[in-house]
Amino acid sequence: MTVEISVDQLPSPEDSAAVFTFAMTFNGYSELGSLEAAAAAAREKRRTSLLDIRNELFFSARASRHRQDDEYIARYRELLPYFHRLLATDQST
Repeated sequence: MTVEISVDQLPSPEDSAAVFTFAMTFNGYSELGSLEAAAAAAREKRRTSLLDIRNELFFSARASRHRQDDEYIARYRELLPYFHRLLATDQST
């Protein structure tokens, strides 16, 4: 189940715990049907829909957890403009 989001719910990139929690509000495995499908979609970096960018962040956060690093923060910073654009577009329809 995907949680609906709005621009004002996007965490600050300075708050790594909040970014991780936000990333986990989306489950790419469930949404895309499998680990393999989520991984393939994340690697494609399509970034044309909220599903694309939420999955990319989810997968990055999961990978960071496995590696015990915080690379997902850099990915979140990279994706933040896409979140703003797509959420603004989504709310205007």
